[in-house]
Amino acid sequence: MRRWYLFFATALALCAVPTFAQLLTDFEGYTLGANGQVMFRTPTFSGSTSGFLETSPNLSQVNNEQALSGTQSLKVSFQFKANQTNPWVSLTTFNTANLPNPIISATLPLSLWVYVPTSTPDFRLTLGVRETNPAGNIGENGGTSGAIEFVGAPTKSGNAPAGKLITTKNQWVQVIFDIPNEPVVGFTGNGVLETTTGKFVLECLAITPANSSVVGPYTLYLDDLAVVPEPATLSILGLGVAGLLLRRRRSG
Repeated sequence: MRRWYLFFATALALCAVPTFAQLLTDFEGYTLGANGQVMFRTPTFSGSTSGFLETSPNLSQVNNEQALSGTQSLKVSFQFKANQTNPWVSLTTFNTANLPNPIISATLPLSLWVYVPTSTPDFRLTLGVRETNPAGNIGENGGTSGAIEFVGAPTKSGNAPAGKLITTKNQWVQVIFDIPNEPVVGFTGNGVLETTTGKFVLECLAITPANSSVVGPYTLYLDDLAVVPEPATLSILGLGVAGLLLRRRRSG
């Protein structure tokens, strides 16, 4: 009986974790080759950063070359023009055909997975949130009116945010923006996260070269974007399961 109890408790712990996560997209079910159509526009779409970029490559494309789970992910590819001052890319969600302006939580972390081939230079990744005060559900269209703040970047050069440094190559890496606890710097906003609904819009992922003189090309893959629980919540869950097991062991 004890063995069955241990199995049940372990299974419960493993199954409980995903129930807290709210998946925004894993890019499954969309047409392969769709470019700038699923959540993110093409790199040159944003007028804020298009001037930094060559016209090709210009991909934000559903593909099956790499995938964390399932068979599809989003391939992002671009190249900077030479001799640019403070270059960066705003990979925006502005009114895309599918999953535009997705609502995310202001109180929970946003998780995404990134795969970077060896040939891609190091870069920094920042989350751009738009303060639209959306009232809908996570993942729904939260609108396009409101100031934009950079989350996960303590500073910026010009408007290029110095976010999380991505250096790992040829494997999937989880990047977590713990929104309530990250450094914040303003883009069009005041550098302070403000919401009356406890939610923001995922406006963009900002990609800044680690070395501004390295033009690329830059290629990366994105998968499994989700709103996830705070690390402390998972720790409490784990302690709770451990406590149940210990209590059972003592009573046995």
